[in-house]
Formats: sequence, C-alpha cells, structure tokens
Amino acid sequence: MVRTRSCAGTATAVAFMAVAVSTVAILGSARAQAQRALGLDVSAWQGNISQTTWNNIHNVENRDFVFIRSSRGGTTGYYNQNNADNDPPTNTLSQRYDDPYYAQNITRATSAGMYAGSYHFSRPDIIESTLNAGGIANTGADEADHFIQMAGPWMRPGYLLPVHDLEAGQAQRTRDELAQFAIDFSDRIYEVMGIRPAVYTGGNYANYVQGASSSLRDELVAGYPTLWSARWPNQSNPNAIPVQTEHPKDSYTPIYGPWDDSGVEHPWSFWQYASTGRLQSFNNGGSNLDFDVAQGGEEFLKDKLVPAVWMNNSSGDWSTLANWNSGQSPVAPVQGPGQVARVGTLVLPTPRLPGAAGTGVTSGQNDTVILDRASANITVTLSTGTHNIRKLYLREALNITGGSLTINYAPTADSTPISAQFSAAAALSGGDLSVHTLQIDAPQTFTLAGGSLAFNTIQLMPASRTPANIAVNGDVAFEPLGGAAAAIVRGSGSGSTGVVNLGGGNRTLTVADGASAVDLSIDVPVANGGLAKAGLGTLALTAANTYAGDTSVLEGTLRLAGPTLANAADVYITDGTLDLAFSGVDAVDSLFINGQSKKAGTWGAVGSGAEFTSPAITGAGWLEVATYIAPLPGDFNGDNVVDGADLAKWQEHAGMLSGATHEQGDANEDGRVDGADLLLWQQNVSLAPVAASSTATPEPTSLALFGLMAAAWAAIRRPYGRSVSHWSIG
Repeated sequence: MVRTRSCAGTATAVAFMAVAVSTVAILGSARAQAQRALGLDVSAWQGNISQTTWNNIHNVENRDFVFIRSSRGGTTGYYNQNNADNDPPTNTLSQRYDDPYYAQNITRATSAGMYAGSYHFSRPDIIESTLNAGGIANTGADEADHFIQMAGPWMRPGYLLPVHDLEAGQAQRTRDELAQFAIDFSDRIYEVMGIRPAVYTGGNYANYVQGASSSLRDELVAGYPTLWSARWPNQSNPNAIPVQTEHPKDSYTPIYGPWDDSGVEHPWSFWQYASTGRLQSFNNGGSNLDFDVAQGGEEFLKDKLVPAVWMNNSSGDWSTLANWNSGQSPVAPVQGPGQVARVGTLVLPTPRLPGAAGTGVTSGQNDTVILDRASANITVTLSTGTHNIRKLYLREALNITGGSLTINYAPTADSTPISAQFSAAAALSGGDLSVHTLQIDAPQTFTLAGGSLAFNTIQLMPASRTPANIAVNGDVAFEPLGGAAAAIVRGSGSGSTGVVNLGGGNRTLTVADGASAVDLSIDVPVANGGLAKAGLGTLALTAANTYAGDTSVLEGTLRLAGPTLANAADVYITDGTLDLAFSGVDAVDSLFINGQSKKAGTWGAVGSGAEFTSPAITGAGWLEVATYIAPLPGDFNGDNVVDGADLAKWQEHAGMLSGATHEQGDANEDGRVDGADLLLWQQNVSLAPVAASSTATPEPTSLALFGLMAAAWAAIRRPYGRSVSHWSIG
C-alpha cells in the first residue's frame, strides 16, 4: 500500500464482521491475555513469491495472516504504477490496475496455511478535472465493482474480509464527499456479496473523515465494522515495537477517527505497525515488507473470515448450494484491457456448503454462519447431511429435522463468550445438534420435539415481558458435551427468568452419562406438564419448578434441589434413583417403586430417619406420601395385568416365609409367599388369551395357565412336606 508516515487507524470492536446491522462486540480488554497473531500485506511490489517462500513465511517466520492487493482504481482506463506523472496514455479514465500476482499469491498463501484476504486501493483522488479522466469522477460503487471483478471469487467463507484501502482523495474531495465515497463502496460490496468489508486507513484520513457530518460518520462506522489501522511508531527497528501489548493510539492519540466514538478504547482489529519489516525467508531479509498484527490470536482471525450467509429472500434447505455465498460458482477475474498478464495458474475456490468437510484454513469447519435477511422472514431447514461449522448467529428461523449440525467453537479469551446466538425461532425435531455455549435471546423460543442435543451451556436471556424459553414438545435426548456437566441457565440481565416448558404433556428427557457427577442441570423453572427421566446420566432440577404433572425416574438419577413437586402428582421410580438433595419434606400424592404403590407416610433414603425408606431414594429430603393404592392381587410384576408372568414371579419366591413384598409374590401382603398368594393370583388371572402379533408372544391360554399352576402347586408341596390345606389361606 502507498502510505504517509503520519497514518494511523485500524480496528473495530466486533467479534466478527457484521453482515447486517447487528454485530457481536468484543472489547479489547477481553482479549488482553491472548497472544496476538502476526501477519503482513503484499502486492506486486513484492514480485513473484514462490510457494516455498510462502511456506517459510508461515512456518518459520510465524506469520499467520496476509492481506493481498487485487486491484486499484475503477473499472475503466489504465494505470501504470511506474509512471507517477500521469503521462498519457498510461494513466487514463478511472486509472484501473489489476495486480498480476494477486490470484497466485492468495492461492499460495492459503496453501501454506495462512489466513488470507484481499484489498483494493481506491482512487477517490480521480475527479472530473483530473488529467485524462474524461471528465468523469471515480465513484465508490464503481471502484467496488472493479474489486468484485478481480477478487469476488475470494470474497467467500474461508478467506479474510475484503478490505477497502482508503488513503487517497483528501486533497480532491471534501470530508463529506470522501466519507460518502467510502460508504458507497461498502454498500456496493454488501449489495452484491452480502457482506461488509473492512477498511484500511491511517491517522490523516481517519481524522479527515472525522470532520464529516454526524450522520455520515455513523454510516461510515456501520459500513466498516472492522478497522485496520496504520501507525508506524518505530520504522528504524520495527521488531522493537511491543505489538503484543501496545496499540496504535499509544503513539498517536487521534488515530481512530470516527471509530473512536464507538465507546471502545482501542477499536482496531488489525494494526499495520511498520512498512520496513524484514524476514529472512523473503529475499534473504534484503527487502522491506509491511508488518501487521491482529488484536487477538487464531480464534480472533477466524472471526474476521467472511461469514457464510444466505443469498436470497426465500425459505429453503440448508443443503442446497445455491442458497449460500459459499456455494456460488466463482466468476473468474475479468482483467481490463491493457493490463499486465496474470502470473501463474488461476485456481478458483470450489463451491461448498457451510461446514462442509475439508482441511486447511479455508475449510468449512472455520465457517461462521449468519442467517439474516433484512427484507424478508425466511425459514431454513436442515434435514440431511453432516455439517460442522464454527459459529451460528440466527436471525431467521431454523428447523433441524434430520442430519447433524455441529457448532464447534468453544469460548476463548480472544473471541466471543458464546458459540451460537438464537435471535429467531429455532426447532429441533430430529437429527443431532451439538453446541458448546448457546444464547437464546428474548423473546425467542427454542422448541425441542425430538432428536439429540449435545451442549455445555444454554443461556435463556431474561426480559421484563417475554423472556427466552425452551419448549419441550416431544421426547428429547440430552448429552453433556465432551462428558462435562451441561446446564440450562438464566442469562445475565434484569427481568423475568425463562422456563423449560413441557407443553402440557408428559415428556421423557433422556440424559446420557458423562464424567461429571451431574450430567445436566436445569437451573431455570420447569413448567407445565409431567417429566420422565431416562438415560443413565444424572439430571438435576435446581430451580423452583412449577410443573404439576407426575415425575418418573426410569433410569439414572433425578436430583431435586428443593421440595417443588406438585402435591397432587405421583412419583414413579423404576430402575433409577430419586435424589432428594434438600432439607425438608416434599408432599406428593402417591409413590410407586418398581410399579408398586408405597404406603402413605414419609419416605426417604436408608438412614434418613423417614418413616419408610428405600434404596431407590437418596439425599436428606423426605417425600410425604398421601395416598396408598393397593396393588391388584396377583399382579406381581406391576404391569397392571395378572397373567403367566406373575405366576413366574410367584414361583421364583414360593416358600419365602418372612419379609416378602408384593412384587416377590406376596399377594395378600402377609410377609410370606405361599399357597394363599397363589390362590389370589388364580382368582384374578385373565383367562382370555392375548392376540399374537409379529413381534409379541401371546399370553398362555387358560388351559396352559392352569397347567402351570398345577405344576407350581405340586412343586411347593414337595420341599416343605405339607399339604396346601395345612397352610394359612386367609
């Protein structure tokens, strides 16, 4: 780039480039401890850079990113960068220049493992009266069109944001005119490519546009949410500049111009800190290079990659290439007449879906997906395939009905504190969704009606009227991400807390068993329905729940942090454990353990001091059981049917003389299993055979049942040497 020594100014306080009006801000202080990535910027002035040199720049010199010039000036005419005197016919009309090394440079840089982006040196200094301009002033939109012609194929996910190099035109245009030129440039990039570019500028130009009208300054900052600032505090020894800790403003206070009004002390994203850098890998350290640093490490750089954006105002399927900017067929660069021939082989990016499998810095796993159509309300459906993206910002509806979506970013110091943000409705009814930290904004609802959800944290943002909620409209499987504890929590802020709404139904929450003592903690109220806990993991309910339906523990552990079960509801414990992790008594209607109703009174863990105890209950709390429902005599396995299966239960425990339970065959509950219990079974057995199906085994017929009963009767008489009539049958 051509620069003046008094230049200054790059950056922005966004976690990634804004695609529409909203952004995610990340303050510089949040990145204070992150190692800043080093980079450089190049153009044809550096000549033909070999693949070996690019590899060494990255692997030996530890330069992780690069901005590469693609073009200068507008779409027409010609510019000879070796002829600064503007002699005709070498510099005419908008003074177009196509960098012959651009395509080769960006291909080789990314192949070397560097994050790479494009920049365009604009020529707002070409106005109507400029020699050989043909009476036509350059415009921001026309310059953007030239940029798109040459670098458009690389203005897509996998590459750093395209950059507008604004360092000309101060002498030829007023402050308002120059600001408008830059705004028009950004608007044109957004109109065609769906993204907002970054801007490179120095102190002179940042301060010049600072004098534009207030409305234009606001538009300028909104149009360029990513700032690349040029400030060279030590040209004689650039390696002595403490770029890991200092900022452009430290040596030149008015460096950021309008971006200084953002409320962020240091709103730069990239800092060009020297134009006299030397690398041994480049020309044996004999030539100068522009040195740059990012205000963060690799995750910060990934935030500055072009996001994956939806390209139309129609609803559609995630797996359709044409719906995404990453899926568009690239148009080969259109070189202008009279330009120097392109150097090297032209290699265009391959169209792909967001999150498509791949390797290297341009792969889909680095994609930040932003679903946002400012002029339409659309619904995107993900129904098939495997998609592994980095982040997701949802401003349009998303339905996941099948396939799998992995959002792989885990929060770091130099990037955002969340992996995904749902600012629109989302639903999971099938397939798999995996995300580390998900923020659901008020007043949105995340609907779960099936499928599997793996996560670390879900934050429900509060609000004065309608907070964010989770609606559970079907059975859902939960998995703690990486085996660590997962939690659904209240987000920061004032207002009412969101809830997990069971939708008035009985919902089964299956929780997988990870490495933590608690696998899923729901720290907001659960409301409106009944809850069944399945899976081998531990589910903890820690808030003041209001759901009035029954509670079932089918597998694993359900932990209750407080006595919030409904008084009129029943509790069922099958193969799991109910952990009453509170001090006090929780009143319920009935308690069933392994299908058997338990006596009225207090129930607790063994050793808890409750009137009745069970190893199926742990913790210090008690259940106050109001109603005992006597079991159907002879229904020993608790399936509400008296049949041959119950006879087998009776046979298994026949002859037990004390301490027997109903489920062990004690039909009359006298503590022993004997002929009296067999007689009660006989009196209540269903004699009608059950129709067979392709998968079910029919129940024994009445004749077969009585045959089994006779054999059982004979079997119990022999071991004890007594007749049935000698036993008590009363």
